[in-house]
Amino acid sequence: MPAQAELEPETLTVESLPEVMQPHWVWVNDVSFDRMLDGRAYLLDADTGRMLGMISSGYAHSSLLLTPDGKGFATVSTYFSRGTRGERTDVATFYKTKDLAAGSEVILPPKRFNGMPFISAQPVMPGGKFALIYNFTPEQSVTVVDLAGQKLVGEFATSGCGLIYPTSPSKFFLICSDGALQAASLDSAGKVTLGGTTKQLFAPGDPVSEKGVWTGKQWLFFSFSGKVHVIDQQGDLPKVTKTWSLSGKGEEGWRPGALQTAAYHRGTDRLYVLMHEGGVNTHKDPGTEIWVYEASKGKRIQRIKLDKMAMSVAVSQDEKPLLYTTMFEEKELKVYDAMSGELLRKIEGLGSTMTVIQPAPVAGR
Repeated sequence: MPAQAELEPETLTVESLPEVMQPHWVWVNDVSFDRMLDGRAYLLDADTGRMLGMISSGYAHSSLLLTPDGKGFATVSTYFSRGTRGERTDVATFYKTKDLAAGSEVILPPKRFNGMPFISAQPVMPGGKFALIYNFTPEQSVTVVDLAGQKLVGEFATSGCGLIYPTSPSKFFLICSDGALQAASLDSAGKVTLGGTTKQLFAPGDPVSEKGVWTGKQWLFFSFSGKVHVIDQQGDLPKVTKTWSLSGKGEEGWRPGALQTAAYHRGTDRLYVLMHEGGVNTHKDPGTEIWVYEASKGKRIQRIKLDKMAMSVAVSQDEKPLLYTTMFEEKELKVYDAMSGELLRKIEGLGSTMTVIQPAPVAGR
């Protein structure tokens, strides 16, 4: 009888991460089109190219609810009792950064928007006390979750306008199908009260996409033709305070597009926009270049040519910022120096349908 070698038992270990996310950590969300029941998010160290961890978030994963202190986050997930069918359960699950282990859960109304991921479908309010979740059944409403208390506040109707754009810890607005904006507010307990609705703010012949970017003070919305509408909400209603163009003379064929169209770095006032050459209705096409602007002046200061197209762009918020891009089916995150535009590295081996990029919410110390 041949001799058989004895295998040493494998010893399992558990690693811990720092308690707070580091400035160059970045989450990349995978909606998992080829395995929709197993959406994922990957946590990467953009300085080293190392994968730090992964979490699974059920059907049609969108984005994470990152707390501003970087110590934790929550997922909003949908599950079915028979896998692909049966009773639907929507749930918010809370995690700590240091171990990425699933913690407490809150059952949500089974109505959250399931579709192409947008940050505006489930944003965290400034300050981090509340998170808001956009519902579409096709009736529209907002679910409020108390992140600090890890509990459900409730569901509130929204008069037919959709998605969620926070402007302060207690104010936000929704975008309406006719180009108007619906104001709303939260009280200290998280109860939503609807405010007034603006007049039509965007031209029907040149509508804006829903993929606005928040500067920390204002929202920037991009029209199909490349106009930038600056939205402020200092008073009761949001309003357009300025409009400028991304393209100049002879560049009319260049347009913004993609899934995560733009990113803003607060310390340098730099706006990064994915641009492509295309026709009137190509606002979903990926970018072939990143155009960089001094946002407060509406002045372009740089063009970064990409070696391949990109569907999402994001930037870290520290003093030495990194720029991130990804593209459907490429299974990699590209990391650039945000000031020079130099490609630093590619982090490979990720999912096939990566969507929203979420840099660590901390800016560094």
